[in-house]
Amino acid sequence: MKKQTIQVRRNPVGPKYLTQGPFELVATIRRVLRAECIGNFNPIFCTYKGKRTLVHSEEGDLSDPFRREESYLKTLFIEVS
Repeated sequence: MKKQTIQVRRNPVGPKYLTQGPFELVATIRRVLRAECIGNFNPIFCTYKGKRTLVHSEEGDLSDPFRREESYLKTLFIEVS
């Protein structure tokens, strides 16, 4: 399995809907992605610091297998608190 490059991001302090600032880039990691089948959706996860973490893409929704494209792999990120 091929490892993908993923940004680890932290949002500014406070609820997401109240903050307008940019995210803080914590690290860039390389991980193998794992998909899980939940109905018609396939959310994608990776392991970060021993925990399974949901992976997102700036390009679009990774969990929709019928609409996602290979270009989504260029902008992968996870959010940590």
